[in-house]
Amino acid sequence: MNNIKAIAIKEFIHIIRDRRMLMMIVLMPLIQLLIYGFAINTDVKHLATVVYDQDQTYLSRRLIVAFEQSAYFDVKENVSAPQMLYRALDRGQAKAGLLIPPNFAKDVLSHRGVDVQLLIDGTDSNPANVALSTSQAIVAAFVQKEGLSPARVSPIDFRPRLWYNPDLKSSFFMIPGLVGLVLQLFIPMITSTAIVREKERGNIEQLLVTPIRPYQLILGKLIPYVGVGIIMYVMIIEAARFLFHVPIRGNPVTLFALTMLFLTVCLGIGLFASTIAENQQQASQIVMFFASPSILLSGFIFPRETMPPLVYYIGNFIPLTYFVKIIRGVTLKGVGLFDLWDQVIPLVLMAVAILWFSISRFQKRLT
Repeated sequence: MNNIKAIAIKEFIHIIRDRRMLMMIVLMPLIQLLIYGFAINTDVKHLATVVYDQDQTYLSRRLIVAFEQSAYFDVKENVSAPQMLYRALDRGQAKAGLLIPPNFAKDVLSHRGVDVQLLIDGTDSNPANVALSTSQAIVAAFVQKEGLSPARVSPIDFRPRLWYNPDLKSSFFMIPGLVGLVLQLFIPMITSTAIVREKERGNIEQLLVTPIRPYQLILGKLIPYVGVGIIMYVMIIEAARFLFHVPIRGNPVTLFALTMLFLTVCLGIGLFASTIAENQQQASQIVMFFASPSILLSGFIFPRETMPPLVYYIGNFIPLTYFVKIIRGVTLKGVGLFDLWDQVIPLVLMAVAILWFSISRFQKRLT
């Protein structure tokens, strides 16, 4: 019994003296609680909406206000051409697009009937379902409130239409994002643990006495994991195509090139974790620390529009946030590089920053 007590006391002292372990024990549960509490919100509201109002009358403006006052739709922009509305949906800048035809007020008041269309981004099935059901209720309530409903037929023929994923298949939404999630979790983990394992065995010190320079050592360590990442990417993409029939409507070369950019960021994260960790267990814990934020705050599962402003802002620093939009845009929407530049530029900046900082820190530790 005394031996067990002595070992327990020794281990307890070791935990207290290990600052990294202590920080993880104290901070990780608190951070996880905050993330889960704020990020998981199944009540989808404030969907970014673009409006193309060709009528520009008091009645068309009141219809737009009805959508805004519902709190389910936030009008971000009033465009002057339908192509601008389509482009906003393609780029992921809007989840819905409201098209009001010319002579809207005149036709409604004369009870001739008029077509009003709502285009909905169907790549994310949950917000799409909410937009579909609530928009119909909003238009019905608008007709009653304005006293426009005749005895038999509604004067507004409202036609919501789902784009990109008309059947709202969950596999079309989940599997493309899963490519990025797997890469961001596994590539940093295997990279960091492999480098730390070499440090634990003393192999790196032996290599340093050879003519090999530090940057050559770093590149030699990272290149194999680029190949591992490519294999993972190809396996998931091909499985998605043949098992779940997920389409790739865009250019596969563009998708591969942007995946390589994202993979570079993942390698930088793994290298950074290896400069902090003293052993393989710590390296794995550091990488896993980013798992929950990546899953919950990136838009991989839960729409970011439902998150508080601070949590939404934090999601901008997660690489998966941008890659999810990229891969869903290329596979489901068929967009090109020009339409994704606002997602590509942050990834380029992240890749440069994380690699520069990690390589600099790694070289200092070697010297």
